[in-house]
Amino acid sequence: MAKKKSNNDLVKKATDLIDRERLVGLTVALTDIPSPTGFEGDMARAYHEVLRTAGFDATLQPIGDERYNAIGRLQGKGGGKSLMFNGHLDTSFGPEQSHRGIGYQCKGTVVDNEWIYGMGAFNMKFALANYVTAVEAIRKAGIKLRGDIVIAGVAGEIEKSPVNNYEGRQYQGYGVGTKYAITHGAVADYCILGEPTNMMLVPRHCGTAWIKITVPGQLIHTAWSDIDKNAINKARVVLNAIHDWIPDYVGRNSLGDFRPRVNVSAIEGGWPWRGARTPDNCVLYLDVRTLPDSLPLEAFNEVRDLVRSVVKQNPNLEGTRTEIFISAPGTSIPDDHELVQSIISAHENQLGQAPKMGIETWYSDAAHMNRYGIPTVNYGSAGRIRTGGGGFSTAQGEHVHIGDMVDIVKVYVEAAINLCGVAE
Repeated sequence: MAKKKSNNDLVKKATDLIDRERLVGLTVALTDIPSPTGFEGDMARAYHEVLRTAGFDATLQPIGDERYNAIGRLQGKGGGKSLMFNGHLDTSFGPEQSHRGIGYQCKGTVVDNEWIYGMGAFNMKFALANYVTAVEAIRKAGIKLRGDIVIAGVAGEIEKSPVNNYEGRQYQGYGVGTKYAITHGAVADYCILGEPTNMMLVPRHCGTAWIKITVPGQLIHTAWSDIDKNAINKARVVLNAIHDWIPDYVGRNSLGDFRPRVNVSAIEGGWPWRGARTPDNCVLYLDVRTLPDSLPLEAFNEVRDLVRSVVKQNPNLEGTRTEIFISAPGTSIPDDHELVQSIISAHENQLGQAPKMGIETWYSDAAHMNRYGIPTVNYGSAGRIRTGGGGFSTAQGEHVHIGDMVDIVKVYVEAAINLCGVAE
């Protein structure tokens, strides 16, 4: 009991030393560095310097093409568990979005009352600032931890993939940085991934299968074209079958009130600059989300069987191919896990109530870490929309609430102290 009381006193001492001005300034500074997927070099170098000056043993991990992870390890005194804070350096959008308002601009981040606006502030540079501010508060309080604190700023998390002629580093996402990091020294006993969950604790999220369906057609001049042989027209039959299948798939794959999603994400066919030709094929692209403990292969097989049945009923679709080009399994750790329970306790102590628990349809690097034996949850402060509600506002762009960031830094401080342990 005495030890717990001592920890509570240390937590109070550290949370009282959280530097709000430092937190805001660091969030703005990081947000002001453009870092779309594939071009994280400047951001990685800047965050590496932040980690170094904050007292971490800091390393720039090159992952190729002028892309880096920024990894910091603060060595503990020994005998305790280690805790990683993981966050991605790349932003959801690139400079091409800058015309859409202050929530999308790459530079000149705006602080308006309690809100910070700018591309990457929401997803997820706010978290990178939160991590450092939490550790700095612990250090300023003179607290020596037994276990290590690791901070991993990683490249290439955003859900992107090379496909067809879309090649190059700007398409290399879906966890390339984290997968490199955790196989090259950035390991820990636990990990908190501060994705924008609006203070909700997310110990599980969906997996995904990205599926490509190619419907063949006849390349010919308009003068001799036949609508029944036109690949775009033929693809309508497949697309209609998919739209009929989606509600059934979603209904069968549920966890309580939660339902996964299926998105017809793209259609390719023909050449707009050559309207006098019919397309030789039409390609449909699907993003099929799976439940956390299901495998993407199961979704792919179901879609492939559906397409085969459509082809069987429509012989003119013969030659249609179904392929999977992203296979990303979901993730899940139990609610009674020590990491989950530690965050729940810290959230209650610091904010006066238990956090909401949830499951998400989006994908995160938690899946990779859990499958490498690093229990990971998503738990971050962003995700509250200024005009009301949670999630993300396409109209308002990226913005985060400063008070929410301060609140979650308090929780991070307590969770780190309790999970890593205090050196005598």
